[in-house]
Amino acid sequence: MFRLLFTILFAATLVHAQSQHAWVDSLYAQMTLDQKIGQLFMVMAYPDGNTPKRKVTSKQIQAQHIGGVLFSKGTSKQQLRDTRTYQNQASVPLLIGADAEWGMGMRLTDVPAYPYAMTLGALPHSDLVYALGKRLGMRKRSMGVHVTFSPVVDVNSESKNPIIGVRSFGDNPNKVAEQGAAFMEGLQAGGVWAVAKHFPGHGAAVQDSHIALPLINRSSKVLDSIDLLPFQHLIDNKLKGVMVGHLAVPALTANDSIPVSTSSVVVNDLLQEKMGFKGLVFTDALNMKGVSNRVKKPALQAFMAGADVLLIPENLTSSISNIKSHYLSGAITPERLAKSVKKILATKHQLALKQTKKDFYEVLPFASVDRYLVQQIAKQSLVLVHHNKTFPIKSNANLAFVALGKQKDNSFLTALRQYAAVRQLSPSAIADINSNETLVVGIFADTATPWKKQYLPTAERKLLAKLLKHKNVHVVVFAKPYVLRQLSEVRECSSLLLAHQQELAFVNAAAQMLFGKIDAVGKLPVAVEGFD
Repeated sequence: MFRLLFTILFAATLVHAQSQHAWVDSLYAQMTLDQKIGQLFMVMAYPDGNTPKRKVTSKQIQAQHIGGVLFSKGTSKQQLRDTRTYQNQASVPLLIGADAEWGMGMRLTDVPAYPYAMTLGALPHSDLVYALGKRLGMRKRSMGVHVTFSPVVDVNSESKNPIIGVRSFGDNPNKVAEQGAAFMEGLQAGGVWAVAKHFPGHGAAVQDSHIALPLINRSSKVLDSIDLLPFQHLIDNKLKGVMVGHLAVPALTANDSIPVSTSSVVVNDLLQEKMGFKGLVFTDALNMKGVSNRVKKPALQAFMAGADVLLIPENLTSSISNIKSHYLSGAITPERLAKSVKKILATKHQLALKQTKKDFYEVLPFASVDRYLVQQIAKQSLVLVHHNKTFPIKSNANLAFVALGKQKDNSFLTALRQYAAVRQLSPSAIADINSNETLVVGIFADTATPWKKQYLPTAERKLLAKLLKHKNVHVVVFAKPYVLRQLSEVRECSSLLLAHQQELAFVNAAAQMLFGKIDAVGKLPVAVEGFD
């Protein structure tokens, strides 16, 4: 019976592979040179209803034969309309991409955002990471998205990294590999292809590659054991796509001014040959200053280095012209062009795009499964960093609450009042605290996006120091774990809880944990001196 089943599955796989090769070879043979070159490019599309922008995208699809679009900021309703329009305009189905690390809410204003990767990195196990990845994959695919530029598997070993931060699962390469693989597997089970980024690792940078070329000044040995480890793990577990970052890594290129995205030593020799990656190789956006200020013809150089998909060139027309002229001169061989274009076409066949040009697209509602996932992530990611015998708080305690930082609403106070009577105090009303009161201090950072600076201002740190002189103080930090480095004095408090984000699920979970209603199982995703 097993042999019969294996034979049937093998035959079905063989038939599919033969069908794919036949479709790819037939279509490639019919394409003009301009159509082949156009397939290499994925451009930015703007689902904001701006008619001139939409006309530009339509022209790029119809006249320049681009292979895909990456939707930027706008609304889901407009993105659905634009997806239908653009797919119907394309002679070859478009590959639709999304920069949606924490869901489509990363770019769209009318859909919910999900927890950041570093919050997921605090989870004790990867099962919820997989479940979230699968749900996000389903939500993206329902909107007509095929590839998602996530997970971020950069190991955030530099706490001052200006662009990665909480987009990373943490600073432990093995944990990043485990959580990144779970997220990848979930996304791909949900129907989209995962594109891990930013190869060979952006986590040690102190500069933002959008505005400069970051220098990753590490030895090959350190790169292998930290930065490359998660990528290799995902590759070994059937990763579909890799995005190459615009980074200077002299240990790999013997040069501190060449972006690795334009180096064949990195893109071809290391990623594809040594590490065995056979999927689609994407560049990071080619209009980023990390490459555009350093390389005269970034799209051409990235393609020559071994990239397949050239993302958002500064000038699409000149980028196409550069590749075409080098092809006609013989600098780019027919075999090299065919390799990337056929990989792109094979991807489209595997994603069944050839059958879905007029597919039905929809935005899945934020349903009970979404709420349950976010609630469970919130509960299991909370970290009880420190506590003494006065934790948890008793329901009959006389409770006072003080908020420091940028509190977006009173939802935490409301959550606390579900378990006890709570008196709210202003930060300056320290003298009003009674000696028999238990004090809860909420420290709030703006967690609406990962790029907001998160810190407690000096004046409020001084207030916190005064509040901590009270005998029974419980501190809850709604911020990234690095904020704990500002708060060394809180080690003397009754309890210290890291709650990551200000969203309602985290606020409610924090209140539950303070009163002992749920257990603390989360772990710090990064090392914090004094709290390890």
